[in-house]
Amino acid sequence: MIPFSKETLKRKADTKKHVIISMGMGGDKKYIKKIFSKNKTTFCYCISEYPADMNKIDWKNAIKFDGFSDHALGIIAPIIFAVLKKQQKSKNILIKKHVKLNNSSGSDAGSSIDTEELSELVKVIRQIERLRI
Repeated sequence: MIPFSKETLKRKADTKKHVIISMGMGGDKKYIKKIFSKNKTTFCYCISEYPADMNKIDWKNAIKFDGFSDHALGIIAPIIFAVLKKQQKSKNILIKKHVKLNNSSGSDAGSSIDTEELSELVKVIRQIERLRI
């Protein structure tokens, strides 16, 4: 664990605000839950690679999480996650995806979607939400 991580987590817990935690780098989920016992907490499945190889996604494990922190190229992986969660009758599906503005050139720009892809992703997920599965 990074030297100041515990202190940072405890400070965030004191706010009692909703916390979204990407588990891509691992961590002790029970310990994190204990720290955030008074916060609404959402854990997200993640592969911490930029870009992440879709073939490395363990879908059986991913659907055990409430959310999906995606670093794969495009919008297919979060759509697959949304369909799988819909099949589980999940009421809330959280997707975290890096989005860039046109002409962006940050360190994760290569694995980020643009605003048009974001719009398409939202449109497709809304359709999935309306499905009667």
